[in-house]
Amino acid sequence: MTASEPDYRCIIHIDADAFFASVEQRDNPDLRGKPVIIGGHPQSRGVVSTCSYEARVYGVRSAMPVSQAYRLCPNGIFIRPRMERYKQVSDAMFDIFDRYSPVIEKLSIDEAFIDVTGEDGVGIAVSIRRDVRHELGITVSAGVSYCKFLAKLASDSCKPDGLKYIPREEAQVFLDDLPVARLPGIGPKTRSKLETLGISTIGALRQMPEAWFVRVFGKAARRFQDMAKGIDNDPVTPWREPRSISEENTFETDIDSMDTLQGHLAVLAQNVAFRLRKARLKCRTVGIKIRFHNFSTITREHTLSEAVSSDAEIFNQAKTLLEAAAPDRPVRLLGVAAKGLVPETSRQASLFEPPGSPWDDISRSMDELRRKYGKPVVLLGPSLKSRRGHRPKDPPDWTP
Repeated sequence: MTASEPDYRCIIHIDADAFFASVEQRDNPDLRGKPVIIGGHPQSRGVVSTCSYEARVYGVRSAMPVSQAYRLCPNGIFIRPRMERYKQVSDAMFDIFDRYSPVIEKLSIDEAFIDVTGEDGVGIAVSIRRDVRHELGITVSAGVSYCKFLAKLASDSCKPDGLKYIPREEAQVFLDDLPVARLPGIGPKTRSKLETLGISTIGALRQMPEAWFVRVFGKAARRFQDMAKGIDNDPVTPWREPRSISEENTFETDIDSMDTLQGHLAVLAQNVAFRLRKARLKCRTVGIKIRFHNFSTITREHTLSEAVSSDAEIFNQAKTLLEAAAPDRPVRLLGVAAKGLVPETSRQASLFEPPGSPWDDISRSMDELRRKYGKPVVLLGPSLKSRRGHRPKDPPDWTP
């Protein structure tokens, strides 16, 4: 490993399974279990956009001429693409991703990297897969690892409808027997060249000396040598600025105690604040959502004079909103949202006070612990009320 490589990254790769065909089968249940081929009429000159797994059994593949797909699967159901519909479902899917991280790199209409560093990546992947299945009626496969290309290889290896985690200590074993063409950037020509040199697997590639990589790959030598060792420092690059960051919790049983609600609110506020800082953002508006036992829902929000991102400041504002809402019925769901997002460096300096909140340094120190040990490590006092068996007698409020 290189000294500069972060040890704590956690990356999820999500890829929808046969996305266009799955949407058609979702919208028309009569198509379920049948070979669906997206690409137009069999006599057209078009190509297959995608096809269901039932059609793949016959050898049908994406980018294949539709006429060839018809010869392979004459009983297939050929459907002209409905791109507007697929975009609607894709937007809804990416909205689900937004619930779990603001750092999302969109690769295509149905595929993304999600950076969840400092959090339980496998648990988040499980939640995303569950939410997509329940809310959208389609399935996605997920790969979880410490770098992007391994997360993608993991999701590729468990399709359809699977989840695979590759921890650092298992990376080289996972890579050893894979064909060299599975490394990003190695196409047919390079693969053929490597095979003539006796290199057909990633494990064999990794054994070659540095001078050999330079001779074969030129300027890209370090990149391929690193990947063969399971090293990939490429960051997840957000595809757009997030509009908001939120966390919510649906309780196993309805809650009618303000103390208990404040405990859960503290946990939610801390998670939102952590995600803000991870994305190098602050928020100008803090909001809460309360859903009651009868599913009626209210929201409250307040815009601040200064953008904030510390646990304490977001919790204190959310707590004020909760107390003002004064819920008088059992609560089923509670949520905290950060809106009006701005870069963390956008705060205007004052002539009469030092820049930044007194809690910013504390929050950054807590973030380092969280990245190292997972969440939660350091808790806001009130959040202990939400943890069974850990309720302090009189936990102090966090006020500067």
